[in-house]
Amino acid sequence: MAKDKFLLYMLAGIFTFQASLFAVGFYFCASNGGLKACPGIGDRYEATFNVMVATTLALLTGSAIARKED
Repeated sequence: MAKDKFLLYMLAGIFTFQASLFAVGFYFCASNGGLKACPGIGDRYEATFNVMVATTLALLTGSAIARKED
């Protein structure tokens, strides 16, 4: 159970870090010409978000399977 809690806290930390990082990126883009300055920022955000969620879900699933086998 402690592993699950740790992984969920890790997920929350990653979400927080990613949200702050992209907020700075969006601010920079908005102050320097909008989407013309950063045309692919939405696609990068989506790809990063998908990989992060998939990795965390895989870790949680692996943790649940390992717990079930014990």
